[in-house]
Amino acid sequence: MFGQRVLAPQCASCKQPILPAEGSDETVRVVSMERDYHVECYHCEDCKMELNDEEGHRCFPLNDHLLCHSCHLKHIEPGASSPVAATYQL
Repeated sequence: MFGQRVLAPQCASCKQPILPAEGSDETVRVVSMERDYHVECYHCEDCKMELNDEEGHRCFPLNDHLLCHSCHLKHIEPGASSPVAATYQL
């Protein structure tokens, strides 16, 4: 197990190693924007909605941030007044 922990990819969100589930040899991870994520850590950074390949749950990255479609649009609207919008400026 120690070898797995050392060689395991690190989650870009929680910074913990991505390891197989107990009793399994298979590691399940999401790769997005050339980074690895635990499935449960792959969510919109604004609204926290789980992101995946399903319609309405896809990732629309903006300046290296994971966003759902709605939050992505919110941050690219001219004059967006969200305090978070400043960190997403194009």
